[in-house]
Amino acid sequence: MLAGGTLLFLAELHRCKEMLDGYLRVRCILPRNVKVAQVLKQIGILALLNCHKKIAPTFSDVIHWRYALGHQVEGEKYINILGSYEGRVAETLLSSLFKGVTEAMTNCHHHAYIGIRPDGLNYQDQKRNWWMFSQERNGYLSVVFCDLGVGIPTTVPAKKPGVWKKLLSMGKAGSDSSIIEEAVQDAISRTGKGYRGKGLKQLIDAVRAYDDGNLIILSNRGSYMFTNAKVQLRDYGNSIFGTLIQWRVPITR
Repeated sequence: MLAGGTLLFLAELHRCKEMLDGYLRVRCILPRNVKVAQVLKQIGILALLNCHKKIAPTFSDVIHWRYALGHQVEGEKYINILGSYEGRVAETLLSSLFKGVTEAMTNCHHHAYIGIRPDGLNYQDQKRNWWMFSQERNGYLSVVFCDLGVGIPTTVPAKKPGVWKKLLSMGKAGSDSSIIEEAVQDAISRTGKGYRGKGLKQLIDAVRAYDDGNLIILSNRGSYMFTNAKVQLRDYGNSIFGTLIQWRVPITR
């Protein structure tokens, strides 16, 4: 079960329950695979499905996963998810991760839900939810963050007209991956007294600090991957109708 796909599934399920005011009747049959059952229990999917079987996570790649849900910038979420790594991560890296997470929450609140998600359900998410996984395992810290808003390719024309104009001039406005890339480049290159380096820039800086760190941004139909100091772009035929950011960095001991 890939962390990104599992988080999106959990987010969609949670959204469905909110749309129907909690009256979502979904039945589930526990998987025969013991590890998968433990994952579903650990991250709260079984609870969403009203399945309260007693399952004790035992696998090393399951017990360390942590899950958070919110709809605003909440300092206590940082304490629960990343606070346990304090003192075991280089100070500058910890600062970058913290700023990146809080900026992702801020962007979610102010930008991700500027319109109705184009999934055909005509539902406006008033809470502006975000969902997050984190895990420390084998000397690495992994964080996955997602929202189910309109996506970066939709917010760029409204929120970053200069970037959008540049994309139009290059003939790349029709590529979601190119739009994501320009949004990242804009975040990295922005300077000025009022700008302290937030969000995507902080995450890129954190990943760049290590040769084996990586960052993946999925938004609508586009994919931006930064790994081994190289950028890879890809556009898909279907949309996730939202944004998912995933990064992995080594923990300094």
